[in-house]
Amino acid sequence: MFMRLTARELAEKLGGLIEGSDDVIITGVNSVDYASEGDVVLAENEKFFKKACASGASCIVTAPNIGRTTPGKTLIRVENPADAFITVLELFMPEEPMPARGVSKTAVVGSNVRLGRDVRVGANAFIGDRAVLGDGCVVHPNVHIGADVVIGDSCILYPGVVIYPRCRIGNRVVLHAGVVIGADGFGYRQGPNGLRKIPQVGIVEIGDDVEIGANSTVDRAKFGATIIGSGSKIDNLVHIAHNVKIGRNCIIVALSGVAGSVEIGDNVTLAAQTGVKDNVRIGDGCIVAARAGVIGDLQKGSVVSGFPARDHFAEKRAQAAWLRLPEMLKRLKVLESEVERLSAQMKGEANDDTDR
Repeated sequence: MFMRLTARELAEKLGGLIEGSDDVIITGVNSVDYASEGDVVLAENEKFFKKACASGASCIVTAPNIGRTTPGKTLIRVENPADAFITVLELFMPEEPMPARGVSKTAVVGSNVRLGRDVRVGANAFIGDRAVLGDGCVVHPNVHIGADVVIGDSCILYPGVVIYPRCRIGNRVVLHAGVVIGADGFGYRQGPNGLRKIPQVGIVEIGDDVEIGANSTVDRAKFGATIIGSGSKIDNLVHIAHNVKIGRNCIIVALSGVAGSVEIGDNVTLAAQTGVKDNVRIGDGCIVAARAGVIGDLQKGSVVSGFPARDHFAEKRAQAAWLRLPEMLKRLKVLESEVERLSAQMKGEANDDTDR
C-alpha cells in the first residue's frame, strides 16, 4: 500500500508541533544521507539536523531544542524523536506479502490438529498430529511444525522454520527464516564403544512477544524445559543450548552462544559474539560487551567485557596498558642497558679501591 500523508496529518499521529508548511506531502521515509523530496527524516541532534536541512527531505522530525526553523523545510517537534520515528517507520512500512487465509492445498496437516481463526498456512508447510495454532497465526511456506506443538495467537513463522515435537510457543512470537526450535541438546558420555548419546526428553518453552532472528537455534532440554522469557529478543545466528533459562526482556545479539544450564535474569544484554560457559548464573540487568567470555557467575547489574569477562572499567584499563606494552618494552630495554652500565661502573670503581 502506498502511504501518502500531509505534514499536519503526520504531526497529529506523532503528537508533535509543526514549524513551516503543514500541507507538504510526505510519501516516504529515509535517512538524511539519501533523502529526497517527499521524504521525512529523523534528526536526533544538531549534527543530523544540519545534514537534514542540507538534504532533499521535505520534513524533519526533531526535538524542541534542536535547530531553528529552516526555509523550505517542515519541522515536526516531539519530545522523544527516536520513539516518534518508530511510529513513522510503522506508518510507511511496506505491506508484507503473506499466505492467503486458510490452508494451502500443498500443505500437509496431520490428524487432530486445531487451527484458530484467520490462520494462514503457506505452500508445502507441515503441521504434525495434535498440534495447536492460535488465532491469527501466519505460517509461511516450507515451515515444519512437529507433533503436539502448541503455538499461541498472532505468531509469525517465516520460511524454513522448524519446531520439533512438543515445544510450546507463546503469543505474538516471531521466528525468522531458518530458526530451529527444539533440536536435541548436545549431550554425550564417553563409553567403551565411543560416545553414547544422552536422550534429550525435555522441550522448549518460549514466552510471549519473543522475536528470534534468522538461523538461530534453541535446543530442547535434557529434561524439563529450555525457557526463553517473554519480551526477549534474539538476533540472527545465536545458539541457546539445552536447559538454558533466559528471563524477560533480554537482548542477545548475533553470533552469541549460551552453553547448557545457564540461567540469565531479566533485562540482560549479551552483545555480539558473547560466549557463556555452562552452568553460569547471570543476574538481572547485566550487560556483557561484545566478544566477552563469561566463565563465572555475574552479580545483578554487572557490566563486563573481555575474556575472561570482568568489570568493564578494569578491562578498559588493562587494554589501555596492553596498548602501551611496545613503548614500555622499549623503555625497559633502555633501563636494562642503563642498569648494566651502572653495574659495570660500580664494579670498576670497586676494583680500583681494592688495588689501592
